[in-house]
Amino acid sequence: MKKIAIVILAVFATSAFAMGPGHRGGEKMVEHMTKKLELTDAQSAQMTTVFEEQGKKMKALHDETQAKINALLTPEQQEKLAQMQEDRKERRDDRHEKRKER
Repeated sequence: MKKIAIVILAVFATSAFAMGPGHRGGEKMVEHMTKKLELTDAQSAQMTTVFEEQGKKMKALHDETQAKINALLTPEQQEKLAQMQEDRKERRDDRHEKRKER
């Protein structure tokens, strides 16, 4: 059971870094690096490509890990995990909305 919990945490951590729709982590990093390192437009564009490629790889790894986890769980456990993930997403969205209000 401990191993499953650790794997689930790893999936959550991985998903936090994977770039998806609405995620600006890579974009913000490129903006920051462009300013601090005085990147050229070409370098900035290449940096964006690197972050996009990495995001796709991380998303694929996340999906693969999720599939492996689901294969280990019973249908009831899969439902509970899906609910846990949905609850976590709602909490994250709520925090994001609160930040926007500031």
